Amino acid sequence: MLQLMLEHSTVMPVIHVSPENHPQAKYPLLEVNGWRFPCDFNEEVIRNIPEVDIRDDDVMLCGYMRSGTHWCFEVINMLLRKSVDTIPHPKEHFHLEQKFNEELAQHPSPRVLNGHMHFDRLPKAAIEKKVKVIYVLRDPRDIACSWYQLMGKYLRIRDKVEICPFADWLKLFVNGELAWGSWFDHVTNWEKAMANDHTSSILVVRFEDLVTQPVRQIERIDKFLNTKTDETFRTRVAEKCSLDNMKQDKLAVTEKLDGRSVHYNQGKIGTWQNWFSGELSQYFNRVYDEKMKDSKFYDLYRKSEIVNTS
Repeated sequence: MLQLMLEHSTVMPVIHVSPENHPQAKYPLLEVNGWRFPCDFNEEVIRNIPEVDIRDDDVMLCGYMRSGTHWCFEVINMLLRKSVDTIPHPKEHFHLEQKFNEELAQHPSPRVLNGHMHFDRLPKAAIEKKVKVIYVLRDPRDIACSWYQLMGKYLRIRDKVEICPFADWLKLFVNGELAWGSWFDHVTNWEKAMANDHTSSILVVRFEDLVTQPVRQIERIDKFLNTKTDETFRTRVAEKCSLDNMKQDKLAVTEKLDGRSVHYNQGKIGTWQNWFSGELSQYFNRVYDEKMKDSKFYDLYRKSEIVNTS
């Protein structure tokens, strides 16, 4: 592995982003062709994504950061493998934005490849072959809060510093200044792909529906993948993939802080209401109205109540 990293080593174009009210806080990011990623990613891996080899039976799992892709990764693998055993590897081992093509090729089929990229930045072969893609969608307000908590942990672990106040973080998030860019651009890019001839190969799964009706959503995924499992098995998958079980089962293969997994947090709906002041909520809604006014997903997250789309 070390030899592979040395062979592909490259100078990373790192930039720094600072909150407007806290210019002394400088968050490093990797920027490649105007796209932003965590600073510890590899530029060559990013540039090579279009050329990644794709197998006919690969499944792509995509979604914006903190949308529930770790959760769906386990569900999809269990359906494909007809087993409720948790995958003994981090999801990141199958992450297109983190692993070289040679590393991905070492994994046997069926592979659940994943990433946070826009649709049109998928590997060319994935689009040409119309491999099945599951796109996970989540309330951007909950995403912002979950990501803020995650980054607070990472900054404590890696840099021994505290994160800026949430209000400042939210503005960076809304403006698309952080890694992965704008949530609004991400969702509307995928929506555009769904409106074209790719619709039959993309299934949208809402995080909120996974929380409130996990067996029903697992059934939708099962039908989409044509894995043909029965209700008893799907119920076992739902139970095995509960947040409490995943926190325990994945503990050995995820980064930890104070003995707890960094990635798996609360997995709840509407926690943003504990973080947003009235002023922040009004600010977010103004931006949301402008960015999402023409989107078919507009009504999902403009109001605070949960909207069932199944």
